[in-house]
Amino acid sequence: MAEYILSIDVGTSSTKTVLFDTDFNVVATARKKYDTHYPEKGWAEQPATYWWGALKANTKNMLAESGVDAADIIAVGIDAFSTTVVPVDKAGEPLRPGLIWMDRRSVKQADWIRDNLGEETWEINGNVSDAGNPAPKIMWIKENEPEIYENTHMFLHANGYLVHQLTGEYSMDKSEAGLSQFCNTKTCEYSDVLLDGCGIDRAKLPPIYNCTDVVGKVTAAAAELTGLAEGTPVIAGSMDNVAAGLGAGVSKGGEVFISGGTVTTNNVCLSEPKYNKNLHVYPHIVPGTWITAGGTDFGGAVIRWFNEEILELEDYKELDKLIDTSVTGESSVIFLPYMVGQRCPIWNDNTTGVVMGLKPTTSRRDFTRAVIEGTVYGSRHVLSIAEEEGVDISSIRITGGVANSAVWVQIFSDVIGKPIEIPGAVDLPPLGVAIAAAYGVGAIKSFDEAIEKIPTRAHFEPDAGHHEYYSDMYKVFRNLYSNLIGEFDMLAEIDAKYGKKRS
Repeated sequence: MAEYILSIDVGTSSTKTVLFDTDFNVVATARKKYDTHYPEKGWAEQPATYWWGALKANTKNMLAESGVDAADIIAVGIDAFSTTVVPVDKAGEPLRPGLIWMDRRSVKQADWIRDNLGEETWEINGNVSDAGNPAPKIMWIKENEPEIYENTHMFLHANGYLVHQLTGEYSMDKSEAGLSQFCNTKTCEYSDVLLDGCGIDRAKLPPIYNCTDVVGKVTAAAAELTGLAEGTPVIAGSMDNVAAGLGAGVSKGGEVFISGGTVTTNNVCLSEPKYNKNLHVYPHIVPGTWITAGGTDFGGAVIRWFNEEILELEDYKELDKLIDTSVTGESSVIFLPYMVGQRCPIWNDNTTGVVMGLKPTTSRRDFTRAVIEGTVYGSRHVLSIAEEEGVDISSIRITGGVANSAVWVQIFSDVIGKPIEIPGAVDLPPLGVAIAAAYGVGAIKSFDEAIEKIPTRAHFEPDAGHHEYYSDMYKVFRNLYSNLIGEFDMLAEIDAKYGKKRS
């Protein structure tokens, strides 16, 4: 009898549902899109009912179209974007729309934590206080929506909300502990020191589970609404980034996965947590491992911007040709990709994009290559911090949109100076949480058992000569930012002063 695993991947613009067999082949998929609401500048909300509605519709449609018997699904796993806050009442009903990862309304609260609990937060949690994280968001609700805070039975993450909808059980998975700002990242337990310091009632927070733990089983009511079989086990799940890591085959200290999407995230697996104020750190799905991460916030998005606003090419094939025919070192142009401010590793909201080295001979293809190279220098910066902390990087796998460009991946290999592989799997977060679910119900005995089944699509080796050139250029890249910090602040002040007049 065939058996299956159901993965639910909650993203910012849609929820995707993927059905895998026990060899982790994709059997069926479904996706439902939804909107994000921006009630005020810096706010970003989604009603939790969007995710639940998508889960119900996707699952019913997928089961109907695939012909798979729901009784043959042996486990359900859910991954979702991190640092979301959903307050629910005693019936599990949301009291307000969820504050999602990009919501920045709690800057004042994050600053208060930094100024008053900075060292304690750092020593216990290991992450810089940031408005995107749950602790300052919950503080904002308490200060600005006191009735909602008082009536909140539980504050949940997005995946925790869906686990409750399916099982009736409350949970928070360990991968969310690090960026919560109220947990000990090393032990994955709540910190009374941080909770008391932030004024957050511990009774309003759910139990913490391993990502692979079975939290509960699909209830009769949820089975009726989704088409799933009553009694199907549901694991705690994880944040999407660690699910993508496991889906890429990263499970041991020193292994790296780079996700090159709108944001280029660089993720290093650790066998013990290392606290560095330039990077995030949080538990991985695999017990006894952690992920330290940093990104380029306008990474992959820069190419879309460059094409639409600068090149104005109607056909992306022309852009691909520019990239493919560009030549390493032909024109030494440096591009700082920090166009929307930059979180870790530099934590500077005032940064903008910078171009240096333009000459009369600089061509469109030179400029295009420089833009790509700038995003990759950002990745080298993150990985170099990890190496300075004593991490021996053993392998690098790259995923996302950039993996579709052989030239771009070769630049990654040449800049970083290490071999890079592209995993053959496409839907990495759903695959990762499917592996977690399979492990949670005993369908596999080890993570390696599943990782061995992940194919490699392509392999790239660094060119020694190119690496030497890029190492020299990387020094200019880092010095350029350091020398312009004051100018970034000045420009931000000017923009604030005259921006309203221009609008």
